[in-house]
Amino acid sequence: MPFTMVRSLTLKLFSLNMRVLFLLLLLTSISQAQVKPLTVLKFDKAVEHAFVDRPGDLYIQFENGSIRKYDTNGKIIKETSPSEKVTVFEPRDGSRAFSYHRKGQWYSFALFGSFNKEIIPEEFAIEPWLVCSSGDKNLWIVDAADFSIKKINTNKGTIDVEVLLSQDLHKNKEDLIMIREYQNFLFIHNKNEGIEIHNAIGKRVKIIPGKDIEYFNFLGEELYFRQNKKLIFYDLYDTSVHEMEVADDVKVLLVTDERLFKVYTNKAEIFVQNP
Repeated sequence: MPFTMVRSLTLKLFSLNMRVLFLLLLLTSISQAQVKPLTVLKFDKAVEHAFVDRPGDLYIQFENGSIRKYDTNGKIIKETSPSEKVTVFEPRDGSRAFSYHRKGQWYSFALFGSFNKEIIPEEFAIEPWLVCSSGDKNLWIVDAADFSIKKINTNKGTIDVEVLLSQDLHKNKEDLIMIREYQNFLFIHNKNEGIEIHNAIGKRVKIIPGKDIEYFNFLGEELYFRQNKKLIFYDLYDTSVHEMEVADDVKVLLVTDERLFKVYTNKAEIFVQNP
């Protein structure tokens, strides 16, 4: 084989090997960036759930009812220990949080750490079971007496929407475990059926089935939920789906534009998104 051909082949192989090496180094660096957390938080109490607010701060709700707030880098901001463990907690914009307490039948829009308790008037619902915020002042209520959902205008003291839930799905109030409003949709999690999506006037537009759905949250235009060891992202507008794996020992995995929070029963790891 002529020397020029050997030299050319050698250069090509060297170039290919360098590209492969570069790719391996790149993949290794990406893997290391994903594996190494920015911060590790250790807890002295068992974690029950976790949340993020709109700015991206992290909230840990412990089994004893206390809620602790951390910034995006893991610095503790504040902890609150309500005298009564709240049934529904929404951090919302990070300052004015929403809370609902089923036993006392009160709700609160207040600065995090405070509870401006407002009793739910009996004329709104016979047996309120789940309550979430709608906008800055109003409420969505699931009434377990007749399995209806009602949108309450708290300023006017009126019921703006009242719709019966599907009777073939809702037979046991204990199955209803979470409710949230997001981008003019209402989401109701039935642990035996899945996540129901209702529009602004209460009409059900879709149900995402799954007895094994553990929790749900939102990122941009996507609803995401944990199911079968995966975090599944569902686009609310074009219905496209993508997913990521979740380790068995991770209790809650939360995603924002800038951070990824892996929450375990006794610790949390904070990762930088797109470093």
